[in-house]
Amino acid sequence: MLSNKEQKFTKSLKIKKYRLRERRFLVEGAKNVQELLNADYEVDLLVCTSEHFPEIEQKCGKIRVELVSENVLSQLGTFKTNDAVLAVVQIRDFGPVNYDSDEQLFVLDGVGDPGNLGTIIRTLDWFGFQRLLCSKDCAEFYHPKTIASTMGSFTRVQVQYGDLEEVLSKMDRPVYGADAGGVSIYDAEIPSNGVVVMGSESHGISPEIQKLVSQNIGIPKVGNAESLNVGIATGIVASYLRMSK
Repeated sequence: MLSNKEQKFTKSLKIKKYRLRERRFLVEGAKNVQELLNADYEVDLLVCTSEHFPEIEQKCGKIRVELVSENVLSQLGTFKTNDAVLAVVQIRDFGPVNYDSDEQLFVLDGVGDPGNLGTIIRTLDWFGFQRLLCSKDCAEFYHPKTIASTMGSFTRVQVQYGDLEEVLSKMDRPVYGADAGGVSIYDAEIPSNGVVVMGSESHGISPEIQKLVSQNIGIPKVGNAESLNVGIATGIVASYLRMSK
């Protein structure tokens, strides 16, 4: 049985300061938890309804499982309705930022919406990009909305945060900045070790990082929309990079 103290602890993980202090985060929903159980994260607790217990029984191993009602499950997490499962998971330490390899790399500069971050992680996973570098002012990777938006891709894409100016200045690699006024991505020749920086929708790439950009690249506009969502734009660029190999 889940004690009142444990329920209070689980609910506290909705708030960033408690996630950081306890080094724990929430994973909600059947799809995300199924992906979680196939990954190498350390899971402290699974809370689920009796109807969905058979779906995770074969994979939960020695992980503690507590059965609760749908009402209690919804109160513990952030979903308005959750009739499946929730997990309390240990935050992983990916170590210091190290991007010495020659793989193409996406970098996010000031992308503050956790839903956009989650969508970008899911999109990069689709196209086979396994790492993502974020500025320190980007949305939090372990935010419940980020995790939910990844639909399980958070288990396969390594997301790290760092001082972009410091990291990019040390890279001996060409840096491309996504900008509406840049040369068309379909005309740009981005090498296999190229770095692509995506800025926030409201401010674009920060001036400090723009100084490190070798060339601005843009997505050609045909219609009348003012701008593209950063998640959609990342998907278009990622598709082009993969298809142009």
